[in-house]
Amino acid sequence: MSDININHPLPTHEVVTYKECLHNHSTTLGHVTYDGCVKYIVGEDALLCACCGSHRNFHHKNTIFIAEPQTQTPDQVQEMRSKRKKRTTFSSEQKNKLIRFAESVGWKPRKEKKDEIESFCSEMGITRRMFVVWLSNNRHRAINNA
Repeated sequence: MSDININHPLPTHEVVTYKECLHNHSTTLGHVTYDGCVKYIVGEDALLCACCGSHRNFHHKNTIFIAEPQTQTPDQVQEMRSKRKKRTTFSSEQKNKLIRFAESVGWKPRKEKKDEIESFCSEMGITRRMFVVWLSNNRHRAINNA
């Protein structure tokens, strides 16, 4: 079992750098002219490039997300495992009853047989949902045996 929890993304921090200037200096003339500034350099005003004088927003923004490694203690791993929902297991006698009943209803929980299914489930001591899930997981038996 891996120690990484895929349900929660790893904590990250981002590193932002600004590259070439994309400020078009001849938009009023209908042309495209860049000044050739290849990297944003912080000047006296933190938002203006010291090289070309353009605002930082005119420079191509490059964002890199760096994942910080996350290690879990054995106690945390055990706690995650204990939070998992337990699987429903049926005895062989219960499985035989389920198969016989599933064959009688045609392996599909139809609405017109809802009362019959409800009474069977209460007799078996399971919920209707558990029966429907079991049907879905074991329907291949009907196909293979047919």
